[in-house]
Amino acid sequence: MKEIKEFNWSKATKPPLEEYFPADKLDRARYATFLSRLLAQEGYDKSKPDEEQKKNYVLNLNAEWGAGKTYFLKRWSQELIVHYPVVYIDAWQQDYSDDPFLTVIAGIIKQLQLQAKFNIRIPKSAVSMFKAVAPAIAQGLTKKISGIDLDELHTLLFSDEEIDSDQNQNSNKPTSSDFSPAVKALAQNLIKDHEAKNKSIEVIKSKLADWVSKFEKQEDKSLPIFIFIDELDRCRPSYAVEMLETIKHIFDVKGIVFVVATDTGQLQHTIKSIYGEGFDAKVYLGRFFNSRYSLKRPVLKDFLAVHSDTTKFETAYLESKDIELLPRTETPESALANISVVLDAFQVLPRTAIQITERITAIIVNLPSGKKVDVIVLAILFCIHEQDHPLYEEIISGLFQRKEPNSKGNMQNISLSSFLQKNILEKHFSAELTYFIDPDSYTNQFYHDNLGTKVSDYYEDDYPISLSKFIENIFCSIFVLESSAYDVWISDSDDGLTELQNAEKNLAQHSMRISPDVTLLWLEYIYIKDEYNKITKEQYRDFIELSSPLDYMGDS
Repeated sequence: MKEIKEFNWSKATKPPLEEYFPADKLDRARYATFLSRLLAQEGYDKSKPDEEQKKNYVLNLNAEWGAGKTYFLKRWSQELIVHYPVVYIDAWQQDYSDDPFLTVIAGIIKQLQLQAKFNIRIPKSAVSMFKAVAPAIAQGLTKKISGIDLDELHTLLFSDEEIDSDQNQNSNKPTSSDFSPAVKALAQNLIKDHEAKNKSIEVIKSKLADWVSKFEKQEDKSLPIFIFIDELDRCRPSYAVEMLETIKHIFDVKGIVFVVATDTGQLQHTIKSIYGEGFDAKVYLGRFFNSRYSLKRPVLKDFLAVHSDTTKFETAYLESKDIELLPRTETPESALANISVVLDAFQVLPRTAIQITERITAIIVNLPSGKKVDVIVLAILFCIHEQDHPLYEEIISGLFQRKEPNSKGNMQNISLSSFLQKNILEKHFSAELTYFIDPDSYTNQFYHDNLGTKVSDYYEDDYPISLSKFIENIFCSIFVLESSAYDVWISDSDDGLTELQNAEKNLAQHSMRISPDVTLLWLEYIYIKDEYNKITKEQYRDFIELSSPLDYMGDS
């Protein structure tokens, strides 16, 4: 057995010398290394006696939607093919076929032919037995046309072995001479087909075992043979079940390892759609697999970076369209990390997270030149829109009102901020949003009381603010009815200063240079100076309701 070294997927591959794969952003390479060593040992263990060295093994690689199963399997298979015979089959792409056996055997032959230094062939007669439905069976399904009675056929083919010989002798059971010639001919054909199919299976298994032996002797390859089956949970229910049966009963050849990638929860639903809701799909699936390995859900910010169009958050794209976003970030990944802070707080499912991010991207694409939008406000609205539409309607209309009893039992108003944060886990309160702020791009001096101006000593950096502080001071100020937007932050002073002068004065007087409080002061300043405070509730409603019908259906 070849020593399997640690896989390194930290960088993208370089076509045309090899198939292109982007860098592994979900830190999956270490799982591939671990499983490779495990499965290589399970499929071919030279430390055991000769007759026990080779083993057939089937692993179910379980991961929920969007966890990167296809990327994982394809890149893993390309690592292994250097030293092992490898076959990769996309079951969903072959879903139109009526025969999973043909899908697997065709994939094996086509791909192993490129790797073997010997002939990879199977007799046509053996393969033909698996093509769709035999003509005799097809004839049996059209009895109204052919005149064949299926009840007659059943009686001829099957007998009740529980009846003893005396009962058989005295019974009125028809003999073969009582059946029509068409029924007898069909029965004979069905029996012949069944016998021929069993013979074909033995021929195919024999060929597979022969290839295993020849690969064992081939200098540039080691055992076992790895066969990867991908996208099974996306297939038609009947096709998915037949594929599992095929792997279990036809390809159970020693020295071959199967890795079947599924969203196992979804596959269980698929099986129940065939056998009924009361059917124990989990136990049923256990028959087909030797073990199951579950990839954990990736960190959401990494997940979004893999599945989202990051180019729309790039500075170059925004400048080319003359549009602006808050928060400003140095990289698209930072923008997605901010969005993921909101999505994590509202505990949205992975598919919903992609949908929300896709909708935000669609809003960015549709922004007219000279316009702007706060992406964090959008993300919070989308989460509420998905989880509690009546609440969304109250908030977007500025009509939110709630009362709850205080410690004395008297009813009192509860603020929108308090209400929202009651539905967010405490661990997410302090989760930080980051804003890349270049103070000099706004101003290099602030209004400073009657003393005139003060030179800004703020510097370019990432400025943090907690999600809870953002919700309380920014988000809620847009949608609270009892105050006009943003008056909560800054009001005109008695000495007649403008809102912008007040914002500058607050920044000039603050002693700490980077802190959540300073970030809030900067947001207040930016909202006024760049006129984010002029984006109305009605405009946010338009953003949400134009884009919310857009549903992400998955990568094609």
